[in-house]
Amino acid sequence: AAFYEISGPEIFSKWYGESEKILRVIFERAAKQPRSIIFFDEIDSIAGQRSGDAHEESKRVVAQLLTLMDGFGASDNIVVIAATNRPQDVDVALRRPGRFDWEIEFPLPNQPDREAILQISAGRLATSGSLPHYAVAAQTESWSGAELSAIWSEAALLAVADGRRAIMAEDYLGGFARVNAQRRRVKLTGEMATS
Repeated sequence: AAFYEISGPEIFSKWYGESEKILRVIFERAAKQPRSIIFFDEIDSIAGQRSGDAHEESKRVVAQLLTLMDGFGASDNIVVIAATNRPQDVDVALRRPGRFDWEIEFPLPNQPDREAILQISAGRLATSGSLPHYAVAAQTESWSGAELSAIWSEAALLAVADGRRAIMAEDYLGGFARVNAQRRRVKLTGEMATS
């Protein structure tokens, strides 16, 4: 199948009507293929809730997307897939049957999953000695895969700063500590903003 990947910010234009035209062109091109997949990454940034506070262009883009998706027949060759980490922000009209028919939730990894993610990630890196995957996995409840991966970036920086080409357990634990501190700062800032 022809694959069209659309990131939310790519759709919006400063010119009136241009954003809607971009969507129409994508769907027209996809319809000309024998089979097509249109993938919207961060669909919440394209099709957020239409409310009184919503920007007028956002409302028009959502309306255009609804119109395009309503035009599908049973024999159409286009599959539309979208991803978001904020499903509550997607316009409810898109979540009705006949548009996005299925919602698949990917929960945060549990402890065995986190340990597996850390082990697999370590396999792609230059490491030295035994690494405490179990201990780190046990301390990362509610962490996403991206946050777990960030540990390795920080660990690599610590190894390089120490003049080594391989990550050791001390770098790994230091990387965990750095990412954990960053998570706390972000959480604290978020709590302060809502207070």
